[in-house]
Amino acid sequence: MEETKNLKSIDESIKEFFEERKKLIQKHRSGSGGLEIVRELAEITDRTIKNFAENSFKDQLDNIAIIVLGGYGRKELCFKSDIDISLIVQTNNIDELKEGIEKFYYALLSLKVDVGFSVRNIKTFIELSKDDLTVATSLLQGRYLYGNKDLYDRLIKKFKNLIKKRKEDYIEATLKARKLRYERTGSSIYMMEPHIKEGEGGLRDFHEVYWIAKVLDDVSNYKYFVDKNIILEDEYEELIRAYDFLLRIRNEMHIICNKRCDVLVRPLQEEIVKNLGYISNPEDTEQLRESVERLMRLYYLYAKSINTITKRILKSIIGKSSKSYVYEPIDAVFLRSKYELDIKDENKFLKDISNIVRAFLYYKEFNLDFSPKLEYLIRKNELKLLENRKNPEVQRIVRQIFSDVNNLPKTIRKMQEFYVIDTLIPEFGYQRGHFQYDAYHKYTTDEHAIKAVEMLESLLKANDEERKAMYRLFKDIERKDLLIWAIFLHDIGKGHKTDHSVLGEKMAKDILLRFGYSKRDAEIVGFLVRHHLDMAKISQRRNLNDPKVIKEFADIIKNKELLKMLTVLTWCDANAVGPGVWNEWKNLLLWELYNKTLEVLENNVPIEELEKRKLEEKKELLLKRLTELFGEERAKYHLKRLRDVYIISTPLEDMIKHLKMEEELFKTGKPQFYFKEKYGVGASEIIVVVDRNVKNPLLAITGILSYMKINILSVYSYRRKDGTTVIDLLVSTTSLDAIDKARFERFKELFLNYLNGNITLEELEKRRSKIGYRPKVLPPPTFVKIDNRSSDRYTIFDISGEDRIGLLYDIFKVFSKYNLFPHIAKVSTQGERARDAFYVRTCEQGKLENKELLEKIKQDLLKVLNKDM
Repeated sequence: MEETKNLKSIDESIKEFFEERKKLIQKHRSGSGGLEIVRELAEITDRTIKNFAENSFKDQLDNIAIIVLGGYGRKELCFKSDIDISLIVQTNNIDELKEGIEKFYYALLSLKVDVGFSVRNIKTFIELSKDDLTVATSLLQGRYLYGNKDLYDRLIKKFKNLIKKRKEDYIEATLKARKLRYERTGSSIYMMEPHIKEGEGGLRDFHEVYWIAKVLDDVSNYKYFVDKNIILEDEYEELIRAYDFLLRIRNEMHIICNKRCDVLVRPLQEEIVKNLGYISNPEDTEQLRESVERLMRLYYLYAKSINTITKRILKSIIGKSSKSYVYEPIDAVFLRSKYELDIKDENKFLKDISNIVRAFLYYKEFNLDFSPKLEYLIRKNELKLLENRKNPEVQRIVRQIFSDVNNLPKTIRKMQEFYVIDTLIPEFGYQRGHFQYDAYHKYTTDEHAIKAVEMLESLLKANDEERKAMYRLFKDIERKDLLIWAIFLHDIGKGHKTDHSVLGEKMAKDILLRFGYSKRDAEIVGFLVRHHLDMAKISQRRNLNDPKVIKEFADIIKNKELLKMLTVLTWCDANAVGPGVWNEWKNLLLWELYNKTLEVLENNVPIEELEKRKLEEKKELLLKRLTELFGEERAKYHLKRLRDVYIISTPLEDMIKHLKMEEELFKTGKPQFYFKEKYGVGASEIIVVVDRNVKNPLLAITGILSYMKINILSVYSYRRKDGTTVIDLLVSTTSLDAIDKARFERFKELFLNYLNGNITLEELEKRRSKIGYRPKVLPPPTFVKIDNRSSDRYTIFDISGEDRIGLLYDIFKVFSKYNLFPHIAKVSTQGERARDAFYVRTCEQGKLENKELLEKIKQDLLKVLNKDM
């Protein structure tokens, strides 16, 4: 046991620790690498803890061994990483050590990091290692620090004997934990907010290979894999560079948060580029966006390197010996076994460059991985495809790969792993790791495209009604291959400073023609790419009961086949954005647009004539139902006061529901309420009916719901000729769940208190402003667009800005200021961005035509959108 010279007091040692740590932070921010910093911090911590031990145990040090575990055991400590320490003690002297243990433990807590601390004898440590993977893994990385080294040596000797006997169990448990870890953190390298430690391609990927190799062959570092010809020297260097980069980023995250944090969220991304020199002018919004995109592209590049190389190492060190495989020929070049694809002869494989692409066709067809030899040959020769992209056989094989969706996403990922897809489609290679600077998309552009193809593949095994309905539509499409291409290429125009749909149309056509498709096929794919956002925009932001909206969309689509293809593309695109973006309400809107457009395409009668017939039929049905409910006189009374736009745009059963409430209002003179707790998935319905004496009921309702932190999904507001107003809302919690009856009753109570003058909206607004906080990030683009063309009856305001509690209420305050009546509000949230559309009329039921007035309204709305919350 070594002795500490010039023993300092615990207080002196703590002071020195924080002084050295402060210098290390400055060194880190001056550009030092991640590995250098974490090793220096481990050394500083070593010195400090040795001093604590000297002060705490004094002449009892021969009775203990201090071992450090986990990352600290590897001599790698980020600034707020846990410090895992265990005291190994003799079985017969624990009571004598009690005072020293307490002093030592409290000294550790003064370091202001999370401390994992245990006191164990050798027997207990070994028993725990048998049953607990975490304990075994931490000890696998254990390091003697101070005290009686003989105790440590005896522990390690027993532990190695244990691991030797149970290495297969340990490896199996580690690989299982790896799979669960991926599932928990998103199963993708290309998350917009990746988990830098536990995520795919994160630090843990690097660690796990080391653990498994240490169990198998007592490996001490990654250089071992180069010496054993498992990876190349340049791959080793790339791996260390990537690991160093991730450690540097993690260090900065810990400094910013002043605690352990491992998810690289948006606000942290912005702070990191400012602190680590990625940006010269932090106040420049565009420069900040570009700097964050550059940082994240680097992250994805390095995370991919870690993930790919470590997987290759794992495959080599734990895979079965190829000598035990029984192969059968696929063709003159390729072989397959139960476990992998291989080749007969290297020269034959290289003689025909199309064999590189053919390997991926067989990968897709047989669902078998490549042998190490085949992997090596593809990696070494894939660039030769650059000059052979026009090879007819290469083109034919690519068309065959994309001819059906089964196993296609997995195959594209494999082609991406070897950069083959980048070589064949450079436009897609350009998007590798392209960071989409918003909180709406959860993945990079390239990953989102593959996820969209995954969504299409999921229809083949549909296990819910939504997917089954979409699969029936997909099954009915004649050219499925063209739809697959359109889904894969729908965002191919992103990453350039122009409309990605317009540019994407041209790029998609070029790609299809390059692979030998006909001009007509290329036109179809280009059309789908050009219009891939239309159905989502129209269904979520326009009034689907307006005949003009449906007619204009039908005029764009022109035929049923394209309508089917675009509907499936829209569903796949939206579902690939990320968890929580798509919901049943949006699905219903998509199908409503599809069915109404299909009806127009299938009928030769002009839509105006169809709508006129529907109006007369609905009036007859409504009169009949109302007569049964209220008698003929009251039925005619109600019908006379309804506007045609309400009758044509409102489902019959909804009108009956509203009119029952209106009849009750006339009888009692009191506002009427309706509540349906479960409206589809994740939404509730609230209906309020008030008479003409209630001023601005919509403003009051949205103000109260905002105060209650209830999320408004959609608003439908209608005023009869006699001034009676019906407001029908779909609402949810902020986590997109249905609200319960108690919250509805609270809403009702607050609304009645407002009507009675017991509370004001201003009071609620003051209280609401004190609720809730979220970290500031660079806000999404803000705009207000005024559309007087799309509707014959209403002026439409399209609004985009940062979403927040109370936004809808503030917007309705602007409309109220100008005596405008919102008839429909189509509310949509995309991450932190609100994308809403409002159908508005004047109190005289007319459109707004005054350009000067429209500009004033627009400026007031922009002030609301830019309001600092």
